Amino acid sequence: MSTGLMARTGHDSPMALLRAQSVYVAFAALIVIDLIFTPGFRNVFVIRNLLFEAAPVILVTLGQSLAIGTRGIDLSVGSTMGLAAAVMALALPGGSWLAVAAGVGAGLVVGMINGGLIAALDINPLISSLALLVAARGTAEALLDGSRVSLPTGGLFDALGIGAVWIVPTVAIIALAIAGLVAFLVRTTMFGRYVLFIGANKAAAMIAGIKVRRTLLLVYAASGVLAGLAGVFAAARLGASDPNYIGVNYELDAIAAAVIGGTPLSGGRISILGGVFGVLLLQVLGASFIMNDINFSYAQILKAVFIVGALYLQRAGG
Repeated sequence: MSTGLMARTGHDSPMALLRAQSVYVAFAALIVIDLIFTPGFRNVFVIRNLLFEAAPVILVTLGQSLAIGTRGIDLSVGSTMGLAAAVMALALPGGSWLAVAAGVGAGLVVGMINGGLIAALDINPLISSLALLVAARGTAEALLDGSRVSLPTGGLFDALGIGAVWIVPTVAIIALAIAGLVAFLVRTTMFGRYVLFIGANKAAAMIAGIKVRRTLLLVYAASGVLAGLAGVFAAARLGASDPNYIGVNYELDAIAAAVIGGTPLSGGRISILGGVFGVLLLQVLGASFIMNDINFSYAQILKAVFIVGALYLQRAGG
């Protein structure tokens, strides 16, 4: 059995186990390389900013990992972030706490709709979440007429947008705490076992009497809530709700981070710790390109090559 926060089955050979830990090895190697060859990387404020950027991605990766664990996928998370930020902006007259609750609630609504389409109507998760990707982004832009709405300074939004304990942002602490909670649920509860069983063999899970539809509904509802909270974090960091910007392409980063971290698209296995390190790896990689003045176009190509290589190693390890 595996160690850490990874739920999996089967027996691994030493070489396969080493390959399965490739995300941790790659992350450590990249940190060492940056410390040696990227002088600016040694600044603690660089680490602080990376953690600020990583926090919302960690949240959507958690939801994505649950969906992928059931052999599904959630392409709507980025657009859900944008919708949550837009709803939060509309709720500002009621106070910052109500606005945050409204944003997270919007994420829950999208997640429930997505889960309902998948669980009740048996629509393919790729199709349902793709439809909501378009619908949620369009709704967000319509709610704010495509304009940016500034958030009030001070109080809760400053705590989320710039608050930190030494160099660790408050939002990163919250995201890691939620990651620990999700890992606990996956490893020790019946819900987690149901998720893995459904991903391994949905038909067998139904025959075994597992409430497949209810579990799927909960998985996508959780993904929506996490995406909603991620949208709140991103808006607080930006200092504004921007439906055209917040959450764009986050679904792609979440999928890459989850799979690199050891949650295969074939389902039946979830690695929460690996997903967190997958996020950190991609964040550090992007920062490395920027700090070394690599052209954005070339940086994207290099990032794609790196992701493909990491996925190959992860698959070999599985």
